Amino acid sequence: MAKVKGKAGTVDLGLLERGIEQAEYELARRHFRHFLKFVKIEEPGVGPIRFEMWPHLEEMTEAQKREKLITRLKAKQIGISWWLASLAVWIGQFTPAGLMMMFSRGEREAYELVRKAKVVHRLLPEELRVEIEGSNMESIKFSSGGRILAYPSTMDAGIGETATCVGMDEADFHPYFTQNLTNIKPTVDAGGQLIIVSTSNPHVMESGFKKLYRGAPGNGYHKKFYGWRVRPGRDEEWYKAIMESSQDITTEQKNYPNNEDEALAPPRSIAAFDHEKLKGMQSDVKKPIEQMACGTVLANIYQDCQTGKRYTAGTDTSHGVGKDDAVTVVLDVATGYVVADIQTNLMAPEQLAEASVKLLERYQSPVWGIEDNDWGILTLKTAERLRYPRIYFRDEGKPGWHTDEFSRYELWGDLMSGISSRLFTIPSSEGLSQFYTVIKNPEKRGRIEAQQGAHDDYPLALGIAWQLRRYARPAGSGLRDRRGRAERDFSAFEFSPRGGEGWVRW
Repeated sequence: MAKVKGKAGTVDLGLLERGIEQAEYELARRHFRHFLKFVKIEEPGVGPIRFEMWPHLEEMTEAQKREKLITRLKAKQIGISWWLASLAVWIGQFTPAGLMMMFSRGEREAYELVRKAKVVHRLLPEELRVEIEGSNMESIKFSSGGRILAYPSTMDAGIGETATCVGMDEADFHPYFTQNLTNIKPTVDAGGQLIIVSTSNPHVMESGFKKLYRGAPGNGYHKKFYGWRVRPGRDEEWYKAIMESSQDITTEQKNYPNNEDEALAPPRSIAAFDHEKLKGMQSDVKKPIEQMACGTVLANIYQDCQTGKRYTAGTDTSHGVGKDDAVTVVLDVATGYVVADIQTNLMAPEQLAEASVKLLERYQSPVWGIEDNDWGILTLKTAERLRYPRIYFRDEGKPGWHTDEFSRYELWGDLMSGISSRLFTIPSSEGLSQFYTVIKNPEKRGRIEAQQGAHDDYPLALGIAWQLRRYARPAGSGLRDRRGRAERDFSAFEFSPRGGEGWVRW
């Protein structure tokens, strides 16, 4: 036995190493992050290998320490199921009376989670293995009193149990996801943890999981997106090979999404906009060169006003209570560049008008189309009260853009054609993301609108601005007051050649 002599006397190195080892085991019993250092899993065709803590799994583990409600939208095969199985073993063995409940889409998937948990347990060092008193295909009971229970998603799954932690794997495929959440509510109420992860189900436009994920963090859930790139070793060549070998591109793109928008987007068969074009437009996204204070909101300036440029503006008003977005965009009609925008879901219609007027003054008060929906009427009235000089009138005495069946078809048709031809540059990431979720709704005879739970406010505002391009005047033209602002002039109207509609008040 090796010994080292020091100031404190002779030290037995073997004894010291065993002491350090025991300390490491004790840390593993107390902390899940340290426990994962000792976890091994089985790789098909390879055998037992050490569980690799890739960066996204590090982040997941940190979130598990501090968050009670966690949701993750993810690509396939990035280690999350093995991570959940490891967490189940740790809770079952080392949490007093710990219970880990795991939900899967069906019996086969539930049994697979239990199998993975048994593999993790079997491959642990002896010092970290608590004896299993009983087990079957859907449960494990440890001699410490802890348990692991796995359920397929059925109507009554989870009723009557209060768990330390509930894990829901591939939740977007659970047939009774919402009912299961209701069943396990006592777990959350008692201070338990809820972890919900899934790839996107390509065959469901709107689901309980997608609604929950989109609602985060406002609904209390901590959310993250993990795309196909988070797993080391995957590159563009790998992705290309996966897509080329697939018999179902739509499904594979949901299994291995590039970003959150792509994961949540509807199937291409009903998507209004070409997703490949939208993906190419991601390179146009950039930070604003300036954020301009407009009342209680900051407007994004991407390109400043240039004299001689022709601009238009479009606005879609919201209720201002945190649901739909209120959006105003300013468009350079010659280049198709969105030079400025306002996008917020917490602004009342009157405030939106005040903020928009201030922004539009910076662009020499371009012609401005405001959708006259229920709340848009308040925005219009406020814009008139503020004497904005160039409000779009669809007919004499009728201010605002009115969306009827004809104008809806024309607006969306022109916008879809413009996106397909890459006529637009949209610097806003949040704005561009809304184009992914606009669909030709098969349940409404192909009506173009946002899929349930998503928004189409930004595309609609841009569509209005694009429809007004025929009325755009060069910036710097028109009447000016002593401070350089455009003055209102009611003496002239320009009549649209389109069937009596399209008055523009200058």
